[in-house]
Amino acid sequence: MMRKSLLLLVMSTAVSGLCSADSLFVTGTGTFSSTDTADTFVTPNDEFSLQFLVPAIPTITASNSTTLSFDVPVAGFTYELNGIVNPVSQPTEITFYTAADGGGFAVDFDPDTEFVFGSSQIFSGTTAAPAFSPGTFDNQSFLFLDNNNVDSNSATVTVTPTPEPSSILLLFSGVAGLFAFAARKGARAAGSVHV
Repeated sequence: MMRKSLLLLVMSTAVSGLCSADSLFVTGTGTFSSTDTADTFVTPNDEFSLQFLVPAIPTITASNSTTLSFDVPVAGFTYELNGIVNPVSQPTEITFYTAADGGGFAVDFDPDTEFVFGSSQIFSGTTAAPAFSPGTFDNQSFLFLDNNNVDSNSATVTVTPTPEPSSILLLFSGVAGLFAFAARKGARAAGSVHV
């Protein structure tokens, strides 16, 4: 019995090592000013949250980077006002900046609508070979621009791991093992009653 348990543990560890997270969520949050004009993106005094996925180690080409910034593909984007998903258009571009260029990132929706989060560089490495790691960046500010508003206020940016497939696989493996153990124990108990 001990060998079977050890074998199950080794197999679960090997399989979970093959399934690892390669994307992270980047989330920017803040509160709009009371003087803003309500529109698709803004409700005065409301808290907003925008979130999107980035690869932990993005593939960067010469066409989407400079010495001060790089672009990432738009993936998994959501935008919320006061915790309610707000159906806005998908961004056309997301750009990350080095500390030398103000840090943070910009989310462009069209030529007239943009969120800019600044003050800390939220990736390591260079713009040609960046890497993202989980973390919280509290000393941020945001700038929001659209046809109706120009707003700037404090913000928080967090980078968090996506749920790992290995965690889900490990959970299901454990549950399946428990069911198999219970079924086998039940079969043995049923067999001993009839003897």
